Amino acid sequence: MKYEIDKKGIGRRLQERRRKSGFTQESLSEAMGITSKYVSKVENGAAAPSLPFVISFSEITGSDLNYLLRGIESKGGSSSFDGIIREPSPVYYDSSGSLSKKGNKIMGEMIQKLQEVLEENKI
Repeated sequence: MKYEIDKKGIGRRLQERRRKSGFTQESLSEAMGITSKYVSKVENGAAAPSLPFVISFSEITGSDLNYLLRGIESKGGSSSFDGIIREPSPVYYDSSGSLSKKGNKIMGEMIQKLQEVLEENKI
């Protein structure tokens, strides 16, 4: 299964949230440790944003990841990982707080699938 990235839609939402947060492209790029040229390319849809870029952007601006990536506000409009990434269930931890065998297996499968999707989409 190949996933299409809506670069223009994501770029528009990133630009909207950047402006709403009071950042210029230059000040945001400085805060993120990247070039303002990359920010511009992402906002204009000329480049797909990397996952680390979107996560960092979300944390810096307090933006909802679900909204940035999909254009859908999470319930309650809360920030960053709500609706996309949840805290792991305690079932996947052993009594010492380490991942259980099942947790390790699931984590490995998730990482493998993420790598496949990133490679397929050349991200």
